Amino acid sequence: MNNSTIPKFANQMVEVGKEPSISFLGSVILVPIFFLGLVSLNKNPSTLLYIHILSGIIWFGMAIIVPAVLILYLGFIDPTTVNQFIRKTIPKIVLFMLAVSFMTVLSGSLLADQFGLLHADSPWMLRVFVLGWILWLFGLFVSNRMHLTVYFEGKAPNPDLTLLKSIEKKILVAGIFEALIMLGIIYLVLNPGFRLWNLF
Repeated sequence: MNNSTIPKFANQMVEVGKEPSISFLGSVILVPIFFLGLVSLNKNPSTLLYIHILSGIIWFGMAIIVPAVLILYLGFIDPTTVNQFIRKTIPKIVLFMLAVSFMTVLSGSLLADQFGLLHADSPWMLRVFVLGWILWLFGLFVSNRMHLTVYFEGKAPNPDLTLLKSIEKKILVAGIFEALIMLGIIYLVLNPGFRLWNLF
């Protein structure tokens, strides 16, 4: 498949958004809104913390699991099954990862703001804040673009298997990079004499 025939990023996102069921789209959109709305109403930082931790665990797990599945599963099955897997799974992965990662970074930012930590006297938190949003943008414009390329290439009449295998390896590297950045963020939050549980 010629790269010139692959839709541009914005068009890709629109097209991918049409693939999953309405119930899946609703859950991806409404669940984060519900939880963040709940937090804004009760003003309880503990609720925000639990949302941040839970969504962060899911994001971290997906950053490891998705590349592993793409490498270990897609690399050893026939092209027809690859095509079916890509059509059913990639759109959901893209939308789910965007929602979970956004909820993680936004809830963390709101939590830091509630505790008054987003200022020059807390340089470690500013680093965490910047790293978190950089990581989200990396997922949006790098990891997701690779997933979308796999999706559009995989459903082509004659997919380029060499290109797919090359992208699968890049997705694995991107997943490892994201996981390492997340571990760095966790280290910054828990290590510098600051303990999150002391705030409660």
